[in-house]
Amino acid sequence: MHTPLARMPLQYLIATFALVLAPLCLQFSAWHTLSLALLLLWRSWIAYSGKALPPTLFSLLLAVGLFLLIWLEYHTLIGRQGGVASLASLATIKLFETRTQRDVKVISLLAYFLLGAGFLSVRSAWIFPWATLSMLAITGQLMQWQSAQSWQALAKQLFYMLCEALPFALFLFVFFPRLPPLWSMPDEQPGARTGLGDEMRPGNFSKLARDESVAFRVEFEGSIPKAAARYWRGPVFDIFDGEAWLQAPISQAGGPAIEKRGPIISYTITMEPHNRNWLLALDMPTELPETALISNRLQAVNSNPITQRQRYRLSSALVWRTYSDDTLTSALQIPKSGNPKARQLASSWQTLPPMERINKGLQFLRQGGFSYTLQPPLSQGANGIDDFLFIHKQGFCEHYASSFTFLMRAAGIPSRVVGGYQGGEWNRSGKYLIVRQANAHAWTEVWLPQSGWQRVDPTAVIAPSRINDGLNIGLNQTDALPFMDGAPPAWIHELRLNWDNLVNGWNQWVMGYDSRKQSQLFKKLGIPDVLSSEFILRMLLISSLILAGLFLLATRNNAPKPDPAHQAWQRFARKLARKGCSLLPYEGPLTFGQRARLQLPQYNDAIYYITQLYIASRYGKDDAALLKLQKAVRHFHM
Repeated sequence: MHTPLARMPLQYLIATFALVLAPLCLQFSAWHTLSLALLLLWRSWIAYSGKALPPTLFSLLLAVGLFLLIWLEYHTLIGRQGGVASLASLATIKLFETRTQRDVKVISLLAYFLLGAGFLSVRSAWIFPWATLSMLAITGQLMQWQSAQSWQALAKQLFYMLCEALPFALFLFVFFPRLPPLWSMPDEQPGARTGLGDEMRPGNFSKLARDESVAFRVEFEGSIPKAAARYWRGPVFDIFDGEAWLQAPISQAGGPAIEKRGPIISYTITMEPHNRNWLLALDMPTELPETALISNRLQAVNSNPITQRQRYRLSSALVWRTYSDDTLTSALQIPKSGNPKARQLASSWQTLPPMERINKGLQFLRQGGFSYTLQPPLSQGANGIDDFLFIHKQGFCEHYASSFTFLMRAAGIPSRVVGGYQGGEWNRSGKYLIVRQANAHAWTEVWLPQSGWQRVDPTAVIAPSRINDGLNIGLNQTDALPFMDGAPPAWIHELRLNWDNLVNGWNQWVMGYDSRKQSQLFKKLGIPDVLSSEFILRMLLISSLILAGLFLLATRNNAPKPDPAHQAWQRFARKLARKGCSLLPYEGPLTFGQRARLQLPQYNDAIYYITQLYIASRYGKDDAALLKLQKAVRHFHM
C-alpha cells in the first residue's frame, strides 16, 4: 500500500498543471480543450474528496480514445500540432495514476517539457511571462513536496533560484547555435490562415475589414510614402468565371521589364505566415529577396510557401512603366454570356482612345450614385455585375474592382484585379508601419500602350477618404467596425500601439533571433567563427564569471544566519567587558552570569534578569522572551 498523497500539495500540483496547459489549449480544438478541462476538474475533485482513483484500465481506454480523436483531426500523433496535443493528453491522463511522490516527479518533468512545447505552439510576446510563472509554479510545488515551507520562504527561495538561472539562460540564448528544425517548425496543416486567398468573391474583403490581426509590418529606410501611395501588391486575379476572380498559373519565367520612373522606396517587411507562395510588396516591386522572383503577372512570388514569420528587404518604384507582356490575351477574356447591361455600356466606349474609355468608366461610377459599405446587398449569379452597377449600387472594394475590370475588358482594354492591402497605421514609438487584415484591398490594373500595366483604383472615385484617411473614415456611418478599428479613446489607441511595439520587438529579437542575426552579433563582437580560439576563450571567461557570481551568491545565501538572541547576548557581554568582566570562550550563560554578578554586584538583578531571558529565548525558543531580552540589553547602561 502506498501512503496517500497530501491533499493540499496534490491540488497545488493539479492547479500548476492547468496553468501549464492553458496557452496550449488555445491552439487545440474546442472538444480537446473541453475534454482536458473536465479531466482536470474531475482529478481535482478526487484529490479534494479523497475518493479512490479509477483503475488503470480506465486510463488506458481514455488514452486510446483521445489518440483516436487527435488522429482524426490532425492525421498524425507527432509534429508540432499532433505531437503537442498527444503529449498534453498523456500528461493529463497520467494525473489519474499519480499515487506516489515518484509519480509527482514524473508529472512535473512532463510539465517542464510542455513549457518548451508552448514556445513552439504560441509565438506571442506574453508566452515568456507565462513560461516564467509556470516554471516557478512547477518548481515551487516540487519544493513543497520535499519540505513544508511558508509561502514567504518559498517565494524568496524561488526568486533566488530565478536570479541564479537567468544569467545562464541569457548566455545560452545569445551564444548557443540556432536550431531551425526545432525553433522554426512549420505547421503540418496546409491551407491559408486568415488573410487574402487564391480567389476573390463578393464579400471576401468586407469580411477581412473586421479582422484586426496584423498582416505585416514595414520599416522604411528613407522617406515614407503618403497613405494614397501605399498599395501593397499581392495576388493577381485575371480569370473571371462569372462570379469569382481566380489566379492564373504562375509562370517561373519572370515578368515583363519594369522601367523605374519615380522615386525608389527601400524597406523591410516582416510578414505573418499565410501558407501561400506570394509575398506582399509596395506597388511596383523592383528589387526582391534572393528566394523570390517577379511572375509574368508582376507578382512577387517566393520559392516556398510562407509557413512562418518571414522578414525580407525590397525596393519599389512609385511611378513605373512596363513593357511587352504575354498575358494581354487572357486579360481581355470575359464569359460568353451574362451581364448584358454592363456589356452594352462598355461597348459604347470601344471607339474611344484607351485613356478616355477608362475615364468614362470612372465617370460612370462617380456620377452613378454609388456608395461604399461593408454590408452591400447580395449580388451573385450570371448577372451579378449588372445587379451591382444598375440596381443595388452599394459595395465594398472587391465589388468596384470586379465591376470596373469587367467594364474595361468589355470595352477592349486588357485589365485584371490585383488583391493586396492599402494604407497602414504608423507606429511612432516603434517607427514602423502596421498593416492589418482590415487594410485588405482590391483594385484594377489596366494595360496602356504608352506605359504598360498601370493601377486604376475605382474605390478612390467612390470613397477617396478610404484611400487617404483609412477604412473607418471612408465607410458609411451605419457600418459597424470592431472597437479598435473604429474610433477608440486616444489612450487606448496609444496603449495598443505600445503593445504592438513590444510584440514586434519580441518577434524581431527573440522569435526572429536566428543563425543570421547570431552571426551578425558575433561579427560586432569581433568573433569571426564560433569554432575559433577567440570565441572559445570568451565563452570560458564569461562562463567562469557567471559561475563565480553564482558561487558567491550561493555562499552568501547559505551562510548561517546569526541568532537574534545570541546577537543580543553578545552586545550585553561587550557592555560588561567595558567594566572588566569579559566573556570567556568556554563559558556558558549561567557560569558567565554568576561570575558577572559576583564581580559587579551593583548590577546583580539586571544581570540575572538578562541571563534568564537569554536562556529562555535561545534554548526555549520563547519569542516573547526574545523581545524582552532585546529591550533589556538596549536599556542596560553602566
